[in-house]
Amino acid sequence: MFRDVLEISVSAGRGGDGCISFWREKYIAKGGPDGGDGGDGGSILLRALGQVDSLSKLSKRVYKAENGQHGMGKGLFGRAGKDLVIEVPRGTRVYDAETGELLADLVEEGQTFVAARGGKGGWGNARFVTPTRQAPRFAEAGEEGEKRRLRLELMLLADVGLVGYPNAGKSSLLAALTHAQPKIASYPFTTLSPNLGVIEQGLERLTMADIPGIIEGAAQGRGLGLEFLRHIARTRVLLYVLDGADQPVQALRTLQAELRAYDPALLLRPALIALNKCDLLTAEETRTLEHQLSQSGLPVLAISTQTRQGLPALVEALFALAPSAPKPTLPQPQPRPESADSIKVHQVEEGVFELEAPHLERQLNRLKGDLMEAAGYLQELFKRHRVEPALKAHGVRAGDTVRLGPHEFEYIPEVR
Repeated sequence: MFRDVLEISVSAGRGGDGCISFWREKYIAKGGPDGGDGGDGGSILLRALGQVDSLSKLSKRVYKAENGQHGMGKGLFGRAGKDLVIEVPRGTRVYDAETGELLADLVEEGQTFVAARGGKGGWGNARFVTPTRQAPRFAEAGEEGEKRRLRLELMLLADVGLVGYPNAGKSSLLAALTHAQPKIASYPFTTLSPNLGVIEQGLERLTMADIPGIIEGAAQGRGLGLEFLRHIARTRVLLYVLDGADQPVQALRTLQAELRAYDPALLLRPALIALNKCDLLTAEETRTLEHQLSQSGLPVLAISTQTRQGLPALVEALFALAPSAPKPTLPQPQPRPESADSIKVHQVEEGVFELEAPHLERQLNRLKGDLMEAAGYLQELFKRHRVEPALKAHGVRAGDTVRLGPHEFEYIPEVR
């Protein structure tokens, strides 16, 4: 079953905890710290591949990468969690399902997007040794991996998009010009999903997409139009396929009105008109319709998929038009600004201040073991993040209470 819209949840792996350990050996009562680091958690990546043609190939709705292993004694590091790679069709656009933000547009073969980054592994206590801290009894816990809910939308990659009413003969035309084998029958909405085919002329190739039939009101959700109109967005050339025996002039007006309602820029694309089923018309009727349709400003080619009348000329016209047509430009993901490691101080009451420093708080929350022994390390962290100047600027004095998340400290000014 073809599927072009899908929501999935992705959860990257958690980093492994750093180990608190000391060397123990016969005749050596107090060995040094030898706790190894935890391994990084696995990330979740989306990779675009040409042989994947539908989002229905994604068999699950929840994807979770492997956690990193915890560090061990004797300086043994935990193994990093394996990355999980999800294969998606080329042309997949990735959105944050909660915010609607466009995160990635995967159009190139093998293009990869990190959908959820694995958490960093924690440092073992051997990492915290300094000349004045010989036996640290604390280490870092691993970071949590990123979690996201994603909306995947597939927009087919094609040079030519077939636009027409149900039963206008689009599927028959695709089958006649390419090796595609779409379902063909004489009733509306035979095509329930887009079909792709390749037209070859010597060493040149064009891809053609048969979009399910558009009807009046498609841009407002009637019929199948709204569900599949997005697939026209990437096509370089539009080919209007009109049933010559069923009011083709009115059909063209309606189709263009629906495209205009969906996206006015679509009417600026290079386009041709294929007046189909001319085997059912007289030569005079065909000439009259060609003249009327040409008033739109678009080239008109009379064809018949049944007798193959006009098909060679149509192929020539497409190869003359498509290669020089510009590639449509779609909105692209915007680079995310790097989050500033800002520090904010708020006075809660007399002598009590609240400190907002997200990066510092995350590091502090990862410490495990004897936090009293970590006092020296915490001072280093505070100095590195320039906490003291921020506290002084807000009138914090010696002995005042400073809160950072669930932690509470007595402020002792640094001695210079």
